[in-house]
Amino acid sequence: LNDFTIGAFQSCESGIKTQASGPVTVGQTITDTATLSGTAGGATPTGSITFKAYSDLTCTTQVFTDTKTVSGFGDYTSAAYTTTAAGTIYWIASYSGDSNFPAVHGSCGDANESSVVNKATPGITTNATAGPVSIGTAIHDTATLTGGFAPLTGTVTFTLYGPGDINCSLTAIFTSTVSVVNGGATSGNFTTAAAGTYRWKAAYSGDSNND
Repeated sequence: LNDFTIGAFQSCESGIKTQASGPVTVGQTITDTATLSGTAGGATPTGSITFKAYSDLTCTTQVFTDTKTVSGFGDYTSAAYTTTAAGTIYWIASYSGDSNFPAVHGSCGDANESSVVNKATPGITTNATAGPVSIGTAIHDTATLTGGFAPLTGTVTFTLYGPGDINCSLTAIFTSTVSVVNGGATSGNFTTAAAGTYRWKAAYSGDSNND
């Protein structure tokens, strides 16, 4: 009776629960889903839900935004965001409200509102100077990185083991560390000084987006 006397009913209640997708590998897509709930049995909620994604813990660097139109209670999922860097993406989802339902604003660091983006894992193939060559000839090794998230940076370290070191367990006789360019690297030259089979190892350092 009090509401009738005043001439207006109290606002219906509204709320959202959110769930971000992930984990994914860098280069794959992520989304955020908001479930809009509220006082049932009355008006149908309208308005919109806005999703914003940030690349930092304090949610100051925005990398993506998307808005979905609301036409009732239920789940609303953002458009897909294609990740461009390994790390964690933080989401904020907010409901605009309408004439019957109040606005609801998410906050940075809300539960379930982060998407973990893992580094990619490239492969490495190598091709050493095959020989046979004569003593005193220079040899080298070449590494090619496959897969991963381009552009790959970092370095490849080449380690060479001398004749008789079948398991590469003795002290290396040569090491060369080279920057990755266009997905590959070539070691420096080593001039042979003894007959036998020389064996190489190549190791990729990884970078901010690749293991």
